[in-house]
Amino acid sequence: MAVQAALQFKSYEISRVVFDKPIGFFSGEFSINFQHINHVDTQNKNNFKAEFIVTVSSNDNLFNLQVQTIGHFEINEDVPDVTYNNYLAISAPTIIYPYIRAFITNLVIQSGMQPIIIPPINFGAKLEAEQSNSVHSSSN
Repeated sequence: MAVQAALQFKSYEISRVVFDKPIGFFSGEFSINFQHINHVDTQNKNNFKAEFIVTVSSNDNLFNLQVQTIGHFEINEDVPDVTYNNYLAISAPTIIYPYIRAFITNLVIQSGMQPIIIPPINFGAKLEAEQSNSVHSSSN
């Protein structure tokens, strides 16, 4: 008998795309910015939306792409706070991020550009680094 995971990925949706590419622009050097914001249901904290905004801009500011994605999640049992926080900070982004990467790569290729491959992110390591920086800055 299969055991159902406590965290359930319900769906995702692309809610906003800004794509600004001049005619004849095919490739360049890019900077990538990634934002992750959780929206927890005030009536039921086990339902939450994970919002992601990825911005890709050419270093010469000729090309700009912004993709906003919402992932819908549900936690179907009571879990300890540390597990709950890990679901929000690590598991949800780890589930959604590959969809965003694929969407961006496909959109860019279909526009006639050279592929832009968004690098993977280790959200567990990212969280540890942020917590470590927070501890160091608050102790100074």
